[in-house]
Amino acid sequence: MKILLKSLLIIVFVLVAWKAISFLFFNQSTLDFSGEKTIGVNDNGFRFLITAKAATVEELFQNEKVMIGQHDVVFPDRDAKLMPGMSVSIMRALPVKILVDGEEIIHHTFKKTVDDSLREAEIILSHLDKTFPEKNEPIEKDLEIVVTRINIEEVIEVEPIKFKIVEKQDKKLKWRKKEIQQKGMLGKKEVKYEITYKNGKQVKKEKLSYKIVSQPVEEIVKIGTKVEVGKTQKGRASWYVYTGTMACASVKFPKGTWLRVTSHASGKRIFVQVNDYGPDPGTGKVIDLDAVAFKKLASLGAGVIDVKVEEILE
Repeated sequence: MKILLKSLLIIVFVLVAWKAISFLFFNQSTLDFSGEKTIGVNDNGFRFLITAKAATVEELFQNEKVMIGQHDVVFPDRDAKLMPGMSVSIMRALPVKILVDGEEIIHHTFKKTVDDSLREAEIILSHLDKTFPEKNEPIEKDLEIVVTRINIEEVIEVEPIKFKIVEKQDKKLKWRKKEIQQKGMLGKKEVKYEITYKNGKQVKKEKLSYKIVSQPVEEIVKIGTKVEVGKTQKGRASWYVYTGTMACASVKFPKGTWLRVTSHASGKRIFVQVNDYGPDPGTGKVIDLDAVAFKKLASLGAGVIDVKVEEILE
């Protein structure tokens, strides 16, 4: 009997509650909310109360001169009817400029960090890409985000290996003459590089390893040492101001002539080329040597030495 009584009470309670709910939701037209009512507003985290007679959310914004941007989100919808105690939320989208892949994108975001904003804009970053400001930095109005694309790849390049030039003296070949006995050949090597690109532009190239494909072949050059002499002259030699060349001045031999000069005292020999006219007549000298040439035969302090001068026939 008690159980039956409790069941009847529950059924009565449900029926009463259902009628009350039905009245509120299906018979709103009979309710009058045209008078003043207090509405709570949450404007992007800033909360305040407004007492207004507006009938809809849109009318509330118009009357209170609340500006809603094109990309802002309002809940409930603007055409929703206002009821006492109701809350209206406004989510403000912040404009940011994104520079990525050579483009400039203006994006309005609701996200709090650079990384989340880029994801919202459907900009995919690799684990190497960099952003400025950094990914975890907060979003601010009119923030400029620069995305730097970083790509690293390994490449193999074939490079030449220089050959050595070996000079060998040849007594049968005239002095200053050269002949190639064996032609040199470049070798080859494969070099592995790691190349770093920023926004498609190479900024770093690092050598990782290399492998020799073929060895170079050295070039052998014969250098003539055979000297044929023409006119000979004996006398004294002095030196003139240093010019840094193996040159001399002569009266007997024309400019451009190569001469072999031998010191009587030391037996040392040098080869010089005539590039001036001298020495002056009456000095008793047959040749003037550049200081750099004279030093190979004797010290500059000697001043004048006895020499033999021989014309080189080329």
